[in-house]
Amino acid sequence: MGITERRLRLILDALERDGRVSVKELAARLAISTETVRRDLRDLERRGHARRVYGGAVTDRPEGDQPFDARARVATREKARLAEAALPLFEDGMTVFIDAGTTTLALARLLIGRRLHIHTNALDIAGLLGGACAAQVTVLGGEVRPEYRGLFGHRTLSGLREHVYDVAVMGIVTVHLAHGFMDLGHDEAVIRRAARAQTRRSVILADDSKFGRLGTVRTFALADIDTLVTNAPLARDFAHAFHSAKVDVIHA
Repeated sequence: MGITERRLRLILDALERDGRVSVKELAARLAISTETVRRDLRDLERRGHARRVYGGAVTDRPEGDQPFDARARVATREKARLAEAALPLFEDGMTVFIDAGTTTLALARLLIGRRLHIHTNALDIAGLLGGACAAQVTVLGGEVRPEYRGLFGHRTLSGLREHVYDVAVMGIVTVHLAHGFMDLGHDEAVIRRAARAQTRRSVILADDSKFGRLGTVRTFALADIDTLVTNAPLARDFAHAFHSAKVDVIHA
């Protein structure tokens, strides 16, 4: 095995372990230039092993197709930065819906101590914020879906439709330029659509690994939501699309 192939193998190992890699970190770790790292990432992308994103690359397997614990370990720093960027959207006294997902869980960790009325279908978020005395937490009923650690179904929808929210915060599996915000399953798409219908401000949280991928269910058009929060500046084509759609974009 040549030097280049050994280096690609090391990068692939890091991708399989962490779900994403950083150009700067790889350059420092492998003692090579950032341009060499970018060339290696382009090579891996051509082979179908990775997809380049802002500052690095991610595995080309949709995050939503992995177990929850595995998803929770992917892009943890990016999700934390994204969550911090979303904090100015919340004011004490608000009634907020937060759906089930690893990115929304990252946000919930930063809401501990805030005086909010939280409604959620996420078991982890309910457990996390339910122990914070400042928050009032309502868990929407439904059928437990272990792969999402959430509650779904007609009871969840009925609970959602009984309330009007100041802000509804949702994750998403992919963001596609032509097809909009997409999910892998119908159940989560239906919950997100219902939440959007019951809120004054709909917010999608999506880290940069979500952009450009195809899901299987078209949940929203790009113009259907009010605010997008992400961890990095958008690529030019997405920036233009969201500007044209009059969507407020916030990035860390």
